[in-house]
Amino acid sequence: MPVLGDLGRQLAQRWVGRLALPGLLLAATALGGAALGQRHPFDHARLLHRVARCATAFAARPPSVQLLLVGVVLLAVAAVGVAVESAAGVTLRLWLGQWPRALRGPSRVLAAHREARWEAAQRRVAELQAALPAPREPAETRAIDRAAEDREAIAPARPARPTWMGDRVAGADTRVLHQYGLDLAAVWPRLWLVLPQEVRDEVTAARRRVEVAAQLATWAVPFAAVAVVWWPALLVAAVPALSGWRRGRAAVATYALLLESAVDVHAGALAAKVAEGEEWTTERGAALTRRMKKGS
Repeated sequence: MPVLGDLGRQLAQRWVGRLALPGLLLAATALGGAALGQRHPFDHARLLHRVARCATAFAARPPSVQLLLVGVVLLAVAAVGVAVESAAGVTLRLWLGQWPRALRGPSRVLAAHREARWEAAQRRVAELQAALPAPREPAETRAIDRAAEDREAIAPARPARPTWMGDRVAGADTRVLHQYGLDLAAVWPRLWLVLPQEVRDEVTAARRRVEVAAQLATWAVPFAAVAVVWWPALLVAAVPALSGWRRGRAAVATYALLLESAVDVHAGALAAKVAEGEEWTTERGAALTRRMKKGS
């Protein structure tokens, strides 16, 4: 059946791209690290000797045993891949500043530090605006813009979370609340229903890119575990960790911008759907929020 064929191809692509390749690289790192050990981390001759010996021993076994060994390796790779996909949710929560209760103290300290930095940057913007009243020279405008960019680099609104990514998403909620009187968490599920399909596709794709970046970064954990037998594995683990983190920052920034933009463009359509009027006011936003929350 065509449907089953398409499903099989999609599963195969997912297996090769997201599970098999990183998992096989992990298996190679673990086996190579075990062969080298901590005392001879870069001894190429030792590694080649061990590989040749293992290859000879493997070739001497019956075909049925060879297939069994290959199957065990593939199952182990699949198990690690599934574990990484499951654990990626923890990585994403840490990125977004949703830390567990055990880390509440460090979370508050980091959030307070970020808030202090943001307030200092905000004061700098306010001081420049007061010292350089309009009309301004181009150089004066650029100075204010640079100060505003420094503030935006910390967070788009007053920080409330311990991480940059967390404040990027929380900042969208705060800015929407201040601009429109809308509680984004309460309104978003209803707004989603009136969004055009192409907008929903863009938001879904952006969210998926965030999740994929978190999965990539989570692969660093099993690679780092190999350092127990071979310390250079920490260097290997740094590659997915840093790459995933960089991709995650870019993806989260895009996702937060799309959330805010969807409200900017389509909140009026939601208001019209629920008879709160076409023309937007913060009072109507607050009324719409109250209606969506249903008194909760």
